[in-house]
Amino acid sequence: MMSPKMMAFVNDWRLGHIATVGPDGPNVSPKGTFQALSETELVFAEIRSPQTVANIARDPRVEVNMVDVFARKGARFRGRAGFKPPESALARDLTPRWIELFGADLAALIRGVVVIDLDSVKPLTTPSYDLGATEETLRRDHLARFTEMQRAILEG
Repeated sequence: MMSPKMMAFVNDWRLGHIATVGPDGPNVSPKGTFQALSETELVFAEIRSPQTVANIARDPRVEVNMVDVFARKGARFRGRAGFKPPESALARDLTPRWIELFGADLAALIRGVVVIDLDSVKPLTTPSYDLGATEETLRRDHLARFTEMQRAILEG
């Protein structure tokens, strides 16, 4: 379902927004630890996600959007999620990866993992591509825009 290129994107980008269904409706939450376990599975570390985990226990249907903001493209992942506690084999197996990616201090905060069994993966792109924009042009323009935004923030 996920191509090797898509799996590499997930593993490099890491930041996605997961939509769950809570008792009062939709809930969208950013997660910065996404990894592709296989072509049909995503995982993220549960660090500060009690509402997301509670929503998944109630209704496992989820959608994750990951977008490279510079290229203005990404993917929409839809599937069913489940929580695995920190003592699970999967959580233990992933610990070295979390330490390598995020450092021991952040990895020590992990309270389990959420695994998403994918039903579908669909590409996301901006309409700018439909009008003839190239990825190179979009990357250059958005990098300049974000650089200027960050410079303004830092210079106060």
